Amino acid sequence: MAPYHEILPPPPALACARVLHYAIIQEGVRCSGRTLLFVDGNEMGQVPCLAVCEGKKTVPEVLLFHCDSEWNVLGSSAHPSANEAKAHAERIYAGLSSLWVDANVSEDAAEAYLDEVLSRCSFCGRRFDHVEEMIAGQSEKAHICDCCIEEFHKNLCELRRSRQ
Repeated sequence: MAPYHEILPPPPALACARVLHYAIIQEGVRCSGRTLLFVDGNEMGQVPCLAVCEGKKTVPEVLLFHCDSEWNVLGSSAHPSANEAKAHAERIYAGLSSLWVDANVSEDAAEAYLDEVLSRCSFCGRRFDHVEEMIAGQSEKAHICDCCIEEFHKNLCELRRSRQ
C-alpha cells in the first residue's frame, strides 16, 4: 500500500458516480475493523481511501466508496446524505472527520471525465452507464448495447415478415 502522502486525489468520478468528498486515511486514524462490507464471505478490512459520491439513478443517492490507493472501488454503502455517509465512515475510522476534502467536481466535469473513459456503443453512441447491457466484440474495440440489439432484432423480424 502506498504511503498516504503519495496517494493522488481521485478522478472526478468513481464507478460512474460524481466524487463529492474524499479522504486519504492517515496515521493516527484508528480503524474499528467493523466495515460491515463483505467480499467472498470475509469482512473487508482497512482501506487507504474513502470517497463520498453522488449516484445518478432516478432517485439520487449518496455512496460511500471504500477504495484502494489507486481509487479502485473495493466496496460501497448507500446513505441518504453526504453528512450521513461521513458519519458512517467516522464510526469505522475514528479521527477521520478532519481529513475530508471537498472534491469541487461539477456535474459537467464528472460527465466529461466519464465521456473520456467509458465505452460507447459503436452503433448509437450511448455510454456504458446509460444502458442495461454492453457487449464487446472480439477486438474489445467495438461494442453494442442492448437497445441496438433489440432494435436490430425488431428490424430483422420485420424484414423476414416482409419477404414471406
